[in-house]
Amino acid sequence: MKEVKGAAYYMKLGVVVNPFAGRGVDEKLVRSVVEKLGEAVLAGEEELGERYVNAKPVKIQRSYSGKDTTQLVKAMDGKVDAIVVFGGDGTASDAASAMPETPLLCIGTGTTNAGWLITPPEFNPERLKVVEVDALLLKETGKLAFNDIAAGNTILTTMEDRIAHVDAEKFMKGEKVPCTPKKFRAKVTIDEKTIEGVFGNVFVNLTSESFLGKGTAGGTAISTFVGFPAVVGCVSHPIVVADYTKEDLRKVEPIETVTLSLDYGEEAVIECDTVISADGNPQLKGRATISVIEKAVRVIKIKEDI
Repeated sequence: MKEVKGAAYYMKLGVVVNPFAGRGVDEKLVRSVVEKLGEAVLAGEEELGERYVNAKPVKIQRSYSGKDTTQLVKAMDGKVDAIVVFGGDGTASDAASAMPETPLLCIGTGTTNAGWLITPPEFNPERLKVVEVDALLLKETGKLAFNDIAAGNTILTTMEDRIAHVDAEKFMKGEKVPCTPKKFRAKVTIDEKTIEGVFGNVFVNLTSESFLGKGTAGGTAISTFVGFPAVVGCVSHPIVVADYTKEDLRKVEPIETVTLSLDYGEEAVIECDTVISADGNPQLKGRATISVIEKAVRVIKIKEDI
């Protein structure tokens, strides 16, 4: 970040927009974020950024998938002071999967915006800081994730201005088909330790110090407390907080969670008969190999959120 007279910061920016995230992207929002930080000098072509700001368009071979975001970030890397990405958790992880040297500022415009990479658009520029963050790596696709890598037959997306479960396998083919979460058979292995059975959720999360001292978080809290960077959880029921009510929860309780800790240099192998997603984006079906990458990417965050 470069200080200039009369402004807190002035940066030359690259702008990447996912117009399909959540309910879409507001042109005024894009411009307000850019104006707080400096000037957009590069932008994705057409609806990928150029439509929202006056900047030189960066042309890529379009795939109309998350790969477009990754390509644009790679093309802008090293040519600007920061790359501003507008989208949801999946878009942010697509950007980070380029593993750029240039820091990313990921503005949440998606369905959940729950990942650690996301910064709210109403940030104060004087409270921003560049930090290095760990990531989960899905080896088979090279995809990075910062919220979770999870197995399950559905993902959350926005349909008719509402958050809804859709079929994860059909979503990979470009279709949004409402679907009910189902249990599935899975096996998780780390070194010689194995969890096997029928589950509602299987996930790998980066650990967080927010779990410290919270005994109700069980194995997740213990893994964090002793210093593991990630944890695998196998949950007895398919639970996604976004659409559960008190009555729904009462019907499925008690809920059981079995965990395994994942350290740097180790791999967690998930074998299952369902889809595996990274930060809400379906990636593959059947088997995934997951590891933790230390300081994988530089991101711009609000100091209070670090």
